[in-house]
Amino acid sequence: MSARTIVIGDLHGCLDEALELLDKAGATSSDRIIFAGDLVDRGPKRRECVELAMRHEAILGNHEEKHLQQRRRPDERLLPDHLETRRVLDPEHYDWMAGLPHFIRLPEHNAVVVHAGLLPDRSLEAQDPYHLLHVQCIQPPSTKSFWPSKAPEGWTFWTHHWKGPERVIFGHTVFDKPLVTEHAVGIDTGCVYGRSLTAVVLPTWELVSVPARHSYRGGKEVAKFPVHGDVCVYS
Repeated sequence: MSARTIVIGDLHGCLDEALELLDKAGATSSDRIIFAGDLVDRGPKRRECVELAMRHEAILGNHEEKHLQQRRRPDERLLPDHLETRRVLDPEHYDWMAGLPHFIRLPEHNAVVVHAGLLPDRSLEAQDPYHLLHVQCIQPPSTKSFWPSKAPEGWTFWTHHWKGPERVIFGHTVFDKPLVTEHAVGIDTGCVYGRSLTAVVLPTWELVSVPARHSYRGGKEVAKFPVHGDVCVYS
């Protein structure tokens, strides 16, 4: 079997599912493994997820960004969940996170891995890091972004607007099932919330998922908002 690229959605401490997913995908030492950010917070094995990604490749997620921003903040000024993550990480983990890229190009597949998404009509290099880590619902040419549950009427998910040239593989937004369009593939299927962990395998673009072993964190059960076709985002 020729070498493949396996891109895995947001782990959030779900190490057991990550290992099961790699096994189900038949990952070998010749495969390239890329994690789409948000390795930490919420789930049970945050340090182990970081160390798994350190053995492969990853891009920066907004949760890693937050921990880097708060690296010197006193413990008493952290949210309990962020403090729990801090307590299991060492300086070497922070140093590794500080070196993570905002995107990884996969030119052999005409693809790119980002954490959240892209604004249309601008190159990867011209994207604002904020959008790479946070973008959801937009209304170009405005550069503002809203959560789907808070988006004004007429604002739509960024995948409606992105027309390439690259096909974007992304996480960040929790979908009820993978989002697959001509120019984008969303693979955060909410493992930490008791749903599933998903990967996309290139060059075939096969989707592979495993169910969550537990619901580690509540809070995504309240409402579903259609974002693209019959795919809904939990908010």
